[in-house]
Amino acid sequence: AQNRQVSQQLSAKVKETAKAVQNLAAELESKKQQLFQLENAQFAAKAEELRGQGDVLVRMDGLTPDGVRRAAIAIQETCGGRAAVFSGDEESGYKYAVGQVDGDLRDWVKALNTALSGRGGGKPGFCQGSLACTDFADVQNFLVNYHE
Repeated sequence: AQNRQVSQQLSAKVKETAKAVQNLAAELESKKQQLFQLENAQFAAKAEELRGQGDVLVRMDGLTPDGVRRAAIAIQETCGGRAAVFSGDEESGYKYAVGQVDGDLRDWVKALNTALSGRGGGKPGFCQGSLACTDFADVQNFLVNYHE
């Protein structure tokens, strides 16, 4: 009965569900690769847009933690300062990644995590984590008021 339901969902004959699942998995992998390439193009365009602007705050919603990391890496290479990338929403909080070429962000990230109920860390020049805060204005206020 269960295989019959699966075959209906896959539009495949009952004895051909394994092949249908393989095809579905291959299609999913192809779509993931397309998304990865589109995101990288988006990150490169954003990095060019922010070239030479120094410290920047970027909100790019809908990204996975890996996407947030890749965006921050791309932007830190062009902005000439600290690249702080956030993704999330008011319900689940925000993921972040921050990078600065030849920078030391550990004190900055520690203050961010303390102020906004966050978790995370990393290396001196690159850190990532998540914040439990539910209002992005709190992130913006932290960045405006933070003084090293």
